[in-house]
Amino acid sequence: MNRRFLVFVMLFVLALGTVSAVAAQDAVNLVVWSQDGDENNVVLQAQFEAWAAENAPGATIEIVQKETEVLRNDILTAGLAGSGLPDLILGPNDAIGVFVDAGLLQPLDELFDTSMYPYNLGAAQIGGATYGVPTNAGNHLMLMYNKSLVAEAPQTWDELIATAAEIEAANPEVQGFAYNLNEPFWFLPFVHGFGGSTYAEDGSMVLDSEAWVNAYQFVHDLKFVSEAVPQECDYACANDLFKEGSVAMIINGDWAIAEYSNVESSPALGAENLGLAPWPELPNGSRPQPFTAGKFLSIPVTVEGAQLDTAVAFATWLTTDPGSVEAYALGTGRLPAIAAVTVDAETNPILAASNEALSTGVGMPADPTLRCMWDSVRPSLEGVMSDSMTAEDAAMEAQISAEDCLDS
Repeated sequence: MNRRFLVFVMLFVLALGTVSAVAAQDAVNLVVWSQDGDENNVVLQAQFEAWAAENAPGATIEIVQKETEVLRNDILTAGLAGSGLPDLILGPNDAIGVFVDAGLLQPLDELFDTSMYPYNLGAAQIGGATYGVPTNAGNHLMLMYNKSLVAEAPQTWDELIATAAEIEAANPEVQGFAYNLNEPFWFLPFVHGFGGSTYAEDGSMVLDSEAWVNAYQFVHDLKFVSEAVPQECDYACANDLFKEGSVAMIINGDWAIAEYSNVESSPALGAENLGLAPWPELPNGSRPQPFTAGKFLSIPVTVEGAQLDTAVAFATWLTTDPGSVEAYALGTGRLPAIAAVTVDAETNPILAASNEALSTGVGMPADPTLRCMWDSVRPSLEGVMSDSMTAEDAAMEAQISAEDCLDS
């Protein structure tokens, strides 16, 4: 065979292989199992199509909506079967630890620039590895106040206590401040503000440090010394009284903003009267730090090759490109999870205030052992708030209970 002809044939074959590889890459169909809701998935679909048109012509996306428990169970079932997992999982962080324990998620630290996500990346990290990148940030508690009763948000807890007393003196039918007293999710920000945490550096649980004792003592004194909160108040109590104007200030989460902004559901509030702010400063000069989370994109261990390349490229663009973040996160009424995108205070003052409060938070761990903390702290907190347990005993009992839980 003519040598020049042979070389031509070889080059032609190589070219065909290259064209086939490009075509296969372009024809990738990305499968996403999403817990984010049908309306938000429509926005996600549009964002993928905008990205693919410029970066991966011919690529398509299939978004399958699954409710929280269905998503969790279907992922575990597919993992057990060894096939059928999607290319991307979109959902909250609380299932990530379960999926990691089952060996179903890839670590993402080598695939993404995780420094792009300053607010809530910790909510998707386990054992120092990252298993989800945030599409948005939120689920954080903050100070909420009725502007018709409170001119400006108090900057310290001493100011809050004084403001609450002034309101009650001028309006005997109005409670100055209320919050969900016995719920650990509302208590943990105080612990963080005093310098405490749930886990030690070696991964063990530490619920009996000085910071925990100080936090128990502080919330106890809010109720029994300052008398700044009602003797008994749960979530429904604070929420309902705030909506009707019988409470001037509360601590609640971003999930309530839409309801409070609507005068039909919250007659005393509405967008004009709803004020949001970070938690007031503690006596040590630090603010309580609420847990933050959001929705995260994770990649199963079965995803590789062109599917993995496409999943990583799209997820990176969706979560770090400023234009995309504005279109997707803000477009679904959420807060951005990157520092490059902020909320315009003039056009959306409520969301901007929520964003300011978010920046004071700390990512909620995805470790499934966190359940031991919640279950152990609850009875201790209830003991403190009923004045039947000292702060020191509460911290000690919570630690003992948590260790028993971890050993079981």
